[in-house]
Amino acid sequence: MNQRIAIGLAASVSLAFALAAAMASNVGAAGVKTGGTLYSAMPWGTIPDNFNPFLPSGSNAGGTLSVIYEPLFYDNSVNGQLVPLLGTGYKWEDHNLKLVVTTRRGVQWTDGTAFTAKDVAFTFNYLHQYPVLDLSRIWSTGLTSVTATGSNTVVFTFSKANTPAFLYIAGQAVVPARLWSKVKNPSTYTNPHPVGTGPFTLQSFNPYVVKYVRNPHYWMVGRPYIHGLVIEAVKSNDTSLFDILKHNIQFTYTAITDVAKTFAARAPAVNHYWWPVNNTNLLYMNTQEAPFSNTAFRIAIAEALNTKLIATRAYYGAIGPANPAAFVPAQAKAWFNPSLKGLEHPYSPALAKQTLKKAGFKWTSTGQLESARGNPLPSYRILVGAGWTDFITMAQVVSNELQAIGISTTIDQEPWGTYESSLLTGRYDMAICWGAGTGPTPYYDYEQSLGSQYSAKQIGQVAVSDWSRFTRPAIDRALQSFRQTSNLAVQKRDITTVARIILRQVPFVPLTNRPNFFDYQTATFVGFPNAQNPYNAGDPPDAPGANLMYTRVHLK
Repeated sequence: MNQRIAIGLAASVSLAFALAAAMASNVGAAGVKTGGTLYSAMPWGTIPDNFNPFLPSGSNAGGTLSVIYEPLFYDNSVNGQLVPLLGTGYKWEDHNLKLVVTTRRGVQWTDGTAFTAKDVAFTFNYLHQYPVLDLSRIWSTGLTSVTATGSNTVVFTFSKANTPAFLYIAGQAVVPARLWSKVKNPSTYTNPHPVGTGPFTLQSFNPYVVKYVRNPHYWMVGRPYIHGLVIEAVKSNDTSLFDILKHNIQFTYTAITDVAKTFAARAPAVNHYWWPVNNTNLLYMNTQEAPFSNTAFRIAIAEALNTKLIATRAYYGAIGPANPAAFVPAQAKAWFNPSLKGLEHPYSPALAKQTLKKAGFKWTSTGQLESARGNPLPSYRILVGAGWTDFITMAQVVSNELQAIGISTTIDQEPWGTYESSLLTGRYDMAICWGAGTGPTPYYDYEQSLGSQYSAKQIGQVAVSDWSRFTRPAIDRALQSFRQTSNLAVQKRDITTVARIILRQVPFVPLTNRPNFFDYQTATFVGFPNAQNPYNAGDPPDAPGANLMYTRVHLK
């Protein structure tokens, strides 16, 4: 899968059909006990009353993108497998300028009408009509048209080769054309009566609990096995831990503190966790405001941080420190060029002070850092999610270590909605968050995190995923080169170009590896994903990959 996505082989359609066949063969498995309601809790604080699938996850109610609406395919970031959902196959034609997707037959929307390829074409053309909805910037990839050429065939035409765009197309939630064609302000539409193709339908909502019931007409015959799903919003990671220990819930996506001791060891027969690494936790710096606009200042911050200590304090050895260029471990061997080693910033507060001194910074008699003009620097905020114990711990270590070089900070805990808004609009100084993209190569995170099309020119404007607001023409050129070639050596050169800029100019500081924090207990339900059966990537309950879990989990 990794190679196929990277270089766009036309033969890729065969694997998609094979996966579809394997999926179909497992439908209606005999001997499975059906019924029951699955419970999950997430440290969100509250749940937004919004079921608009065009909004980023977190801006809509949990479940919108996992149980109501479905994409064409699910890309498993852990094992690279492609799972067909509303799509059953695809192929690249005409020198990778035409992508032909076959859609699934026999699917119904939850209002009883038939799903067709026209719904898929409408969805993508709707993104073109309302660019604010195009979060993955699909229409900036060279895409020129999307047309349904039959009841189950959609053709995507490009002006230039861009095979990595397939993953963005594959993961886009599809909506019914009949209903959404009537919505004229989709960016503000809350979609109170959602109609999707997914395995569940909305039963009830309040700001703390959203309930779903089984879709009896789901296209996967006999699925889901469970009859209900409840997703609750709680205040903190610790509350999620309490709920799963008491068996009030069956699973959560939570960075449990010292998970092996505080959770798994409490009931080894039923308490389990699977934390597959597929991303990086980063310290973002708002490069549109001083002094974070100063490269030397950012480098000094990188030199002042002991990422090994940060990882140990946050995850008790379960997760390690990050690669300095934000390569995830599974990709580092293939993509991290040895020539980058000399550009890494070793942990050294003394070196950090030298870097600041060379850049003209000074210190007061009490050790507070001041500008070249002799103005003491103010205290800076480190933005984290409220109740996110791992991020809070990281921020505490970062704060202590920056204090050692004269930088004063405070930790700003904000509930999810406010945290997300602050990050996207650039109303923060520093922030701890995950990398913006995942995929089979470093390209996807680099493009989402550093591509200029995902940034914003001014504070207050939304930067979709370039949250550091750092852009460079050399990065855009390298990413464009990667998109337009099938030569692996050239693609590796392009990734090295971006990695070298990250190391030399430090738009963010990679702190720790980031896994999917999948915690579950099997006292009542079984069939959860794990290392032995990674049918999804341990995704959170509101992400598209959770769809696969909801259709497989069943009573014990």
